[in-house]
Amino acid sequence: MSKTIFYLPNDKKLKISFEVIELMFSYAQDSFAALESGGILIGRILESTSDYVIDVASTPMLKDIQARSSFKRDAEDHQEFFDKHWVLQEGRCFYLGEWHTHPEKVPRPSQIDVRGWKELLNAEIQDQMTLFFIIVGTQQLIVWHGCIVNCRIRITRLGHIRRNEIIY
Repeated sequence: MSKTIFYLPNDKKLKISFEVIELMFSYAQDSFAALESGGILIGRILESTSDYVIDVASTPMLKDIQARSSFKRDAEDHQEFFDKHWVLQEGRCFYLGEWHTHPEKVPRPSQIDVRGWKELLNAEIQDQMTLFFIIVGTQQLIVWHGCIVNCRIRITRLGHIRRNEIIY
């Protein structure tokens, strides 16, 4: 299987569970009729190393707005999804970012994507100064790391996972 560990600029690591990768690729827009999909990323920050682990991702909800080239997440439904995991994990989980699809082989963030990512980082959800953003294309998904350093937002491309490297 392809690599699921990414190295952050601050020497920390991000691990994405195989189940989350498989789930996100299941929504790849590989037909003309497929609509953009997305959700939130939930996981842990390890006490021993401060590394990040993405364990769970939400999927499109009923009130989300999906089109061929846009996706608008309904905050209330995804918050409810997070709240359920918060209870199940006894408060030991964090909102770690968002994911969505693009109808292109190698996805690139749009200006709307980057603007939204910056807004999320400025919101400091759960006092998070670090978030992850994943865009799933038809052939690969790409992972970005967003953080606030010295009051400045930095967004860095961490790497990719190719769809044909996933073992089903």
